[in-house]
Amino acid sequence: MKTDSMKLRPTKFVAWPLALLLMLTGCLEKHLVWSPDGQRAAVIAKGGSDGTDGLYLCAVDGKLTARLVAGVYRVAWLGDSQQLVVAREQKTSDWTEVTRMLGAEKAAEVAAKAEVAWEKTAANRQEPWRLDQGGSGPFGTKSNGAQRAQAAGGDGYGGATMVYLWAHHADGLRALYGEKSEGIRAKDVFSGHELLMARIVDDKIQLGTMLHEGLAAIQDIRIAPGDRAVAFTEEATPGSDQESRLRLARINGTGAVLVAERTSLFADWTSDGRSLVYVQALGGGAKKDDMRLASLVRREVLGEDRQIQVAENTEDLAGLMFSNTTRVRCLRDGRILFNAVEFNLPVASKDVDAEREKLFALDAARQATLVRMTPRDHEKHLPKVLAFFEASPDEKQVLVGGYKGEVSVLTFATGEVQQVQEAGEYNLMAAPVWRKDGEITYARRNPTADGKRPERKAEIVLRQGEEEKVLSLSWSGEMLEQVFPGSDKK
Repeated sequence: MKTDSMKLRPTKFVAWPLALLLMLTGCLEKHLVWSPDGQRAAVIAKGGSDGTDGLYLCAVDGKLTARLVAGVYRVAWLGDSQQLVVAREQKTSDWTEVTRMLGAEKAAEVAAKAEVAWEKTAANRQEPWRLDQGGSGPFGTKSNGAQRAQAAGGDGYGGATMVYLWAHHADGLRALYGEKSEGIRAKDVFSGHELLMARIVDDKIQLGTMLHEGLAAIQDIRIAPGDRAVAFTEEATPGSDQESRLRLARINGTGAVLVAERTSLFADWTSDGRSLVYVQALGGGAKKDDMRLASLVRREVLGEDRQIQVAENTEDLAGLMFSNTTRVRCLRDGRILFNAVEFNLPVASKDVDAEREKLFALDAARQATLVRMTPRDHEKHLPKVLAFFEASPDEKQVLVGGYKGEVSVLTFATGEVQQVQEAGEYNLMAAPVWRKDGEITYARRNPTADGKRPERKAEIVLRQGEEEKVLSLSWSGEMLEQVFPGSDKK
């Protein structure tokens, strides 16, 4: 069945209460990811001082390596526990390197616009607009500096414009900025994003094939069963996560292909490794106050020879309201899990805040109806938003994390929920993860003492049953802050 044959139509709820919209934004990130054999974990540090952001490895006893690769912010393991696919941010102030990353045509476009902007700057002695400081100038755009998404009048090439100007008009910029020149120049960099193969050799990381390169940040990486291919989502618009773009590449291949636009962040492979299942919004681009209908879609992307062959037709499996954080996970028995809000229209505004996401299962081969996996009498032990969940390796349980540090485990057979950690007074944005069946790793919040918050918000612990072992005792406070970023806001 083709996507456009679905009976649902895009709908805009202009006055929809903001409570529900806010509930469905943002996501937890996997800052610690165990290898399939459970012998080591990839640890991602983000937001730290220069020289600390990037990829580390952690042993089962918590021993942490030195930083192995700078700029890495997403990882996924292959089945041999020796290879990974990594996403990293590459920053440069070299125009030659920017030209290579953009390609000759786009680089020429940036250069032409930059020259026009420089003419205005030289004529008016007006400071060039700089995204990292906000404001406006000859580029004709106002911004709060959000991810350089609207640089150079909205062309989306951000730091590339300023890198060009420093390469071709450095004397003029120095005259304009005076003694602040070098400090400003150090901030004017271009950011690109790469998806790469990597291999562990003697506890070091060797980078391999470049799978994809672009301006948009990578949001999620999923390896196909049998390690034949990798699917990944990226920002549809640089600096915005309202919707995503789904791409596909062969393992150790070059040149990713586009699978779908307007998707949520989290897609998954079917158990046979030939199709992708994802949530796709119906209709055009979204605004923050828009609510759109969406479809749960299955699409064959690998042929019988396991080569990339994206089918023209797709199969619609279910309808739901679109959320950028809807997660899809496919089980080996054919069931498809996804999170969504269940409600009826019309609905009173005061009732919206009482809504919470549910976890649903769909088995398209055996039954035509959705099965709700979260019994009502156990919902109170789950986060209100189920944007992060992962099935255990044996697929008998689901681990659920929440924005405020909540950690819960749902058992499929009984529907019972064990609440490992309740919501707290400050957020812990790192996602809990499975190491193996019955064993999880999460950020355990440190309690307040005499009304004072602890210096270390949390510790990374390995939990099996009721027993817990702290992995992060030897980690610095700065490293901990980077592994479970959050805020002191409730």
